[in-house]
Amino acid sequence: MPAPLQPTAKRDRMVAAEIASHEKSAGAAHGAGSLPLRTLIRIENLLNGSSVVSAETGCGKSTILLSRIATRHKVFCLDDRDRNDASSVAYFMNCPATRLETIETVFGPTQLTLPSYERHAPYDLVLIDGPHGFPFPELEYYYFYPHVKAGGLLVVDDVNIPTIGRLADFISEDRMFETVEFIGATAVFRRTDAPVFDPVGDGWWLQDYNRRRADFAREIFLRDGKRRAPINFEGRY
Repeated sequence: MPAPLQPTAKRDRMVAAEIASHEKSAGAAHGAGSLPLRTLIRIENLLNGSSVVSAETGCGKSTILLSRIATRHKVFCLDDRDRNDASSVAYFMNCPATRLETIETVFGPTQLTLPSYERHAPYDLVLIDGPHGFPFPELEYYYFYPHVKAGGLLVVDDVNIPTIGRLADFISEDRMFETVEFIGATAVFRRTDAPVFDPVGDGWWLQDYNRRRADFAREIFLRDGKRRAPINFEGRY
């Protein structure tokens, strides 16, 4: 990669060059494309602290980077090694830059593996980049959001897809997260110290995204001057 496009990771200054070298020899991580290296390095530079515990759905270049900067990294993905050269799993497993000893791999559809997984830790970084069809990114968010530690990053990729963009819109208005920045089609949020929203309750009227769009005749809306027009189906059916 040309020098201006190859920023330096602050925790491992050799990893960007090593991933770039692997890209040159092995090609893209998978047929659907992958996160640009400069995006991954930018995310790494936004991380706080020196000891990182991370998780991601999907795999590829991000797995290589996180294996190098995290003390523990969990990967939830399909085992696609039967795809040979097009395999994302083989891409990171065969990369000399990958530290496999830091990785815990949970193979299978995240729609099945995340609901049954019980060994979550407080995460400094969670990357949601698994199945993209609705409602699967929302499902991944549901199983991860209680475990993102205060100050940790939640990264949502491919927000250019409308349903994933809607998820990013919701998170950007939720008091558990603050928007850090959008890097192309990748949204980066930082966990605040707000209490965890009850994952087994309801409380829709407590969520800012809903309160900004609630019926203005009610008393649940936010009084912050940022109201949105309530959803109205009158005359549509």
